Amino acid sequence: MSKAAADTLEKVSGEFEAEALADFENGRKETLARVESVRKETAEAVAKILETGAKQAESVKRQIIGTAELGARNAQLKSLERAVSEAFERATGEISGYSGAELEKALGRLVQEGLDVIGPKAKVQCASKDRKAVASIVKKLSAKAKLTLDEEPIETIGGVALATPDGSVRFDNTFEARLERMRPALRKEVASLLTGA
Repeated sequence: MSKAAADTLEKVSGEFEAEALADFENGRKETLARVESVRKETAEAVAKILETGAKQAESVKRQIIGTAELGARNAQLKSLERAVSEAFERATGEISGYSGAELEKALGRLVQEGLDVIGPKAKVQCASKDRKAVASIVKKLSAKAKLTLDEEPIETIGGVALATPDGSVRFDNTFEARLERMRPALRKEVASLLTGA
């Protein structure tokens, strides 16, 4: 082959090699850029997944803590109600044991409180076991008030119920009713004792 043909072939071959190397370098740069882009996207996706996982874990943690706190609060309320009920049962037991002058004095206060609410004219009801003591009280108060003792006994462990003569207003001052009216205050007292507040 002639020298001119060999030089031309070598020149064309050199140009082709330079073009191929340039294309290869461009391809390598593009590939590296794509790999870097995919790496960044993957890192961002992993960060989002970790963040979402952390948020979900925190949410589950709060739910667990909230459920535990609610359970503890419910247990505390049940204990409080048990303590209040026990106090009421003890008080009812003690009250039902009243007799004689002690009972008559307590019934006298209850009738007077009823008169303060109802007014000077009232019908008085009581348990059949307390009828004698209440009759004595009605008799003693007859100078200040017009009281009548109802023939119909009421079911109660003690105390009285007063009503206006026409029955439109009634004041229940039985021991049970008084204890029930005291329940919120007693519940508060027991709660403060249990919590140390």
